[in-house]
Amino acid sequence: MQAGTVLDGRYRLIQPIGAGGFGQVWKAHDPRVDRKVAVKVLAGDGGADHDRQVARFAREAAVAGGLSHPNIVTVHDFGSAMYDGRLHAYLVMQLLPGKSLSTVLEAGRLPLSKAMYTAACVADALEAAHEAGLTHRDIKPSNIIVRSSGEATVVDFGITRSSDARHDITTTGVLIGTPAYMAPEALSGTFDCRSDMYSLGCVLYEMVTGQRPFTGTSWRLVNQHLNEQPAPVRTLRPDAPAELERLVSRLMAKDPAQRPASADVWATLKEINDRYFGSTPPSRGKDIAHDIDVTAEEATDGAVIPLRITAHQPCPACASRTDEKAARACTTCKGEGRLIREQHTYKVRIPAGISDGQKIRLRELGGPGKNGGAPGDMYVTVHVVD
Repeated sequence: MQAGTVLDGRYRLIQPIGAGGFGQVWKAHDPRVDRKVAVKVLAGDGGADHDRQVARFAREAAVAGGLSHPNIVTVHDFGSAMYDGRLHAYLVMQLLPGKSLSTVLEAGRLPLSKAMYTAACVADALEAAHEAGLTHRDIKPSNIIVRSSGEATVVDFGITRSSDARHDITTTGVLIGTPAYMAPEALSGTFDCRSDMYSLGCVLYEMVTGQRPFTGTSWRLVNQHLNEQPAPVRTLRPDAPAELERLVSRLMAKDPAQRPASADVWATLKEINDRYFGSTPPSRGKDIAHDIDVTAEEATDGAVIPLRITAHQPCPACASRTDEKAARACTTCKGEGRLIREQHTYKVRIPAGISDGQKIRLRELGGPGKNGGAPGDMYVTVHVVD
């Protein structure tokens, strides 16, 4: 495929942003809702392996599409389209601004606080998946997207295992996952949520030390996961807290019963971060709501409408006055009792065919995050007026 290709008469491919054995991931535009998206397009020759990949795509759409969590990628659509005489399956996802953790790690190990926060985001996402009865089965750096704010998002739910047998596409005898990050029991085909925690332990180890816990050929990796212990974290990163080293060891326990649950991991990481770095991990800002009026013609044809957001503060000249008449006569605020603190104007793109009362989501234009966390979102309710 090439830039400019339109899939299913809807998704216009802009530029490739990733590739793998499955095919390519493209940045694309969806004109129906006027937003940029990521489109994963499957390559294949129509053989049995291609059919399994299509099943993975369909499963990812069903699984990730059923989860709603800020640290799990949003799936919008799944379908197939003809191109160059072949039928190609595609998956439409949220376009995430950021880099894969594998790319980030190419520059070396992470600051300890950043490593712990990234791991906490993944643990939070896994808790939501596990509560839904899902096991990811392929937690690794390339399946974690890190934004500039530090927020991390888990992607690729294509080989997720569900408690619902209808959604299980495992092939007998096929190794599911990535050997460098696989739990010992997963190597024999046994998976549950505790297997994900082992994989998270491997990822956290790599973020903190700058190297994987085990290396070598696939068979060498299998033996190490089953029978060997990695070098202790603090021998490679002496400034790492002892509690963090113990947490990594617990996550990478050979016995699944000895591994902590995802919720415990999040709480432990927060406690370590607060104790040694003196601040709470970054938190997302609050979502805010506003209203905007459009004409019937603008609602039908689409338009770009300016939305001015004004924040006020009490007037210092009259805020303390108890005499209402004197306050109304204040020359500083002209009797309003408040002054403009800041003002921003945003351009809201109204998609054609929008209905009265429909909401538009403006990502990261809400309240500011704390301690480096991502801003919240702004939800604008559209009112069609005569």
